[in-house]
Amino acid sequence: MKRALLCLAAVLCVCGATAAALLANDVRAWQSTLRASDAEAVSDPSKAVPAGAGEILPFHVARSLLGLDDDLVLRRALVLFRAGYTGIPSRAQSTAAASNLLGVLEFVDSRSGSGAGQTPVERSVVEFQNAIRLDPGAGDAKANLELALGLVAPDTPFQGSHGGTAGKRRGGASLSSPGRGY
Repeated sequence: MKRALLCLAAVLCVCGATAAALLANDVRAWQSTLRASDAEAVSDPSKAVPAGAGEILPFHVARSLLGLDDDLVLRRALVLFRAGYTGIPSRAQSTAAASNLLGVLEFVDSRSGSGAGQTPVERSVVEFQNAIRLDPGAGDAKANLELALGLVAPDTPFQGSHGGTAGKRRGGASLSSPGRGY
């Protein structure tokens, strides 16, 4: 009987040691998987969430003991946020938008008849041109420039450089397709 108990204890110890070795292997697998996904996430942020670590033990024992569930949920949330977020406008886009809005303000001033020296319409033309120079795809600035050029007096350098008379419809500001306006 004593011998049977010793054999049973030995078998239990071997099973426990095997389970501990498999658990250590699963913990190491999660560690290397998370490191690899962090490295891959630098080039492709969608790879920040590993699918799994190839655990040997069932029921995700290592993941549960390491408390990785909340970390994986956070990683998924960050990937979804990044995928849904279009990004912060670049400095050139922000500056172009500011120039476009300055042009709109100058244009509004021109309608009130205030200003000395260069007319507010001419100043708005300059701001719209700055916006287009900073962001050639700024459709709002192009349309606004087109509208402002329609109001510039025929004897100004702006009209002479674009060839045309006030009030005539042109093919769009900067000789591209017309924009959609402000």
